Amino acid sequence: MSADVSEKRFPSPVRVLSPNSSLIVSTAWDAVEYLKRWPAKRGRDYRAALQHCLDALDGLRSPRAAQASFVTAAKRAGLLL
Repeated sequence: MSADVSEKRFPSPVRVLSPNSSLIVSTAWDAVEYLKRWPAKRGRDYRAALQHCLDALDGLRSPRAAQASFVTAAKRAGLLL
């Protein structure tokens, strides 16, 4: 993993449901990887979270803002632990 990707760290880790157990998402990159395998309906919140996390990786949005969108999507989908 390149240094610039790992720097897109969320202010705090987010625990979400995964098919087998739970997963800790602590960076925008982790969030994008999780969103690619999103185990719920992909609605407006999902699309916003994916875009915001990609924007954070590109330096267009803060990791904090990306995390907020990711948490909102996970909460609405019932995936937030």
